[in-house]
Amino acid sequence: MGCEELLVELQGRQKEFEDRDALLVVLGSLPESADTARREAETRGITYPLLYDAETAVTKELGLWSDHMEMPWMGYLIIDKAGKVAGSDLMLSEAPGAGPESVDMILAALDGAQQAEASGA
Repeated sequence: MGCEELLVELQGRQKEFEDRDALLVVLGSLPESADTARREAETRGITYPLLYDAETAVTKELGLWSDHMEMPWMGYLIIDKAGKVAGSDLMLSEAPGAGPESVDMILAALDGAQQAEASGA
């Protein structure tokens, strides 16, 4: 339920990403199928890109997979324009009501990554 809430919160706050010259993309994987994910996105009015990783290879390579739970975890990556991962140190809560706080954390991390890039760090 928490990830569904986060998807809706991200939709409502897409402009905050755009204002930072950032593109929001969500990567989904197990347990739903690509068709189920697509229907859910349409039902919830999601307009940002949703990518589906059916084999979980990309999810695992990006470090967004829990071997212990054998499933993906809700996290984020900030990838700069050169393709370098600039931030990935937050684990987002799936608790009901945590969507706004999770998006605030993502945006703060994005701001930090952009400031570091601007200062040449």
